[in-house]
Amino acid sequence: MAMNIRCEDSVAILSNFARLMNDPRYVDAARDVHDLLDQGIRNFVIELAGVKETGASFLGVLMTITRAIRGAGGEAVLAHPSRDVAKCLAEMQLDDYWDVYGTVAEAKGFFERNAAHFEDQ
Repeated sequence: MAMNIRCEDSVAILSNFARLMNDPRYVDAARDVHDLLDQGIRNFVIELAGVKETGASFLGVLMTITRAIRGAGGEAVLAHPSRDVAKCLAEMQLDDYWDVYGTVAEAKGFFERNAAHFEDQ
């Protein structure tokens, strides 16, 4: 699996996107997310450490994953974007689409602070 997945408490942390974009298995990322959703996981942190390339393929994968998560009643936030990724998200006004955090711990904190809200859905 090109995408790394680790679960901490009730949060799935998806990472290795820098390598994922240069791997033909990037199309498997959405399937992997659907598998997690089928297991009842609804909170996702998409860790972008090391991602330098931005473009249609990268944004397409992020959007596809996020739509699947939100369509199943979950939420996805971004963590640890590089300067290039943060700049791209801001320029395309996609920082309104995702909450963006500097670290994975901060992103997990989003779910901890909003646990009651997500449990009601």
